[in-house]
Amino acid sequence: MSDASEVPERKLRHEEARRAGAATSLPSIDRGSIVANAFTDNPASRIKRPPDRPWPLEARDVSPLQWWRTLPSDAFQDAEQDILLRTLERIGVLHGGDDLAAALAGDVAAAIDVAFALMPIEDTTLTVDIAMSALMRAALAPNAIAALVLAQVIGLTYLDHGLATELAASWYTHGLRHSSNPRKFGQAEAVLLMAFRELQHSGESA
Repeated sequence: MSDASEVPERKLRHEEARRAGAATSLPSIDRGSIVANAFTDNPASRIKRPPDRPWPLEARDVSPLQWWRTLPSDAFQDAEQDILLRTLERIGVLHGGDDLAAALAGDVAAAIDVAFALMPIEDTTLTVDIAMSALMRAALAPNAIAALVLAQVIGLTYLDHGLATELAASWYTHGLRHSSNPRKFGQAEAVLLMAFRELQHSGESA
């Protein structure tokens, strides 16, 4: 249940994430371009799903590795979290490097790194599903920054069910709810949005 608003170097980020009670920081963003139509505002922070409107998809409808792109945060009770954990524990990593292995083992900083390395997500491959499921596990820990990153990645990814904005909103709300400092959470959101804008601008200039 941690958050921060700074963007430190990668080594420091991993060091801090492993300390008991340390804040998990946002990653330095120096990777490829974000999709050209990525929004530069955050509608997820303003949209709430009406409580009387049931979510149209259920956990039993899809594979656990697809839950990150189909289910809102409030769909994850103890049973779903247990299934997710057991699913990730059974995955053997042949490719993807140390970060993916660490993410699958529950390293929050590594899970955030891997998610950013995937951007922009153009195809939802098995590798993407595994990496994003590891990030979702971190968000459910709960970790506020992991939830914020998950919300933003979902909001920047085309999902064919048309519920991406509401899905992103649920994870944004989850992160805000579990933030130890809502003011810093808002600052972290601003830093992340700025990073996405820079990536988008970089992509358009390339």
